[in-house]
Amino acid sequence: MASSLSSRALVAGAVLVVAALLLPAHHAVAHGEGEAKPPSSPADDVTTPPSDDVVAMPPPTPSVIAKPPSLPVDKPMPISPYNGGNALPPSSSMAPELSPALAPAPPPAPVYPFVVVEGVVYCKSCKGKGYNKNIDASPLEGATAMMVCYGRKVVNATGTVTDANGYFVIFFYDLKNFNVKTCKMYMVSSPSLKCNKPIYPPSQWIGLSLVKETRTIPPIGFQGLYTPTSVLFYGPAIKGQCPY
Repeated sequence: MASSLSSRALVAGAVLVVAALLLPAHHAVAHGEGEAKPPSSPADDVTTPPSDDVVAMPPPTPSVIAKPPSLPVDKPMPISPYNGGNALPPSSSMAPELSPALAPAPPPAPVYPFVVVEGVVYCKSCKGKGYNKNIDASPLEGATAMMVCYGRKVVNATGTVTDANGYFVIFFYDLKNFNVKTCKMYMVSSPSLKCNKPIYPPSQWIGLSLVKETRTIPPIGFQGLYTPTSVLFYGPAIKGQCPY
């Protein structure tokens, strides 16, 4: 009887020991099933390669692949050795054109003040082209006249030649040396050997004074118009001899 009780006690102790050893392992398994699993790695998502029965699709052709638009390639700007190696600015052909309203106006031409001295040289008592019966004379072409302005000494002498109408004109710009009271008009020479005698003034050494005339619409810079007190006359050296 005593031996059977001891055997049962040993079996019950062994069962308790085994139960005590198995209980922590069961709790560990149960706890592991309730926790969230960590994310799978990229390698886990890789699908299995196709089998030999699956045909692989070819890569898209170059016409299908979209290319980024190409940018225009500008020509390199020339380098100047005179500005530290910097690129030269674009030429005028590359610069934008300005409209006429925005384009700068050209600078005005300089205006120089001047006076005009004019007159006529005639051949006296000879009827020719342009003959003027009121003074019995014809215009003398190619005659030389000269204006001389005096100061303490002769400061300016300007010569001129008559045209087909016997007309001469002088544009005088040296205004600081121009004085109507001290400037005189002289005859210098005649182109005709048959009409080269000074009639008025009676000598080439005698000058005529100047008088001022008026002009309604003077040109820009015009200061005054002057003429001798009379027309200038040559005549034939021999009475009745005329060049025409």
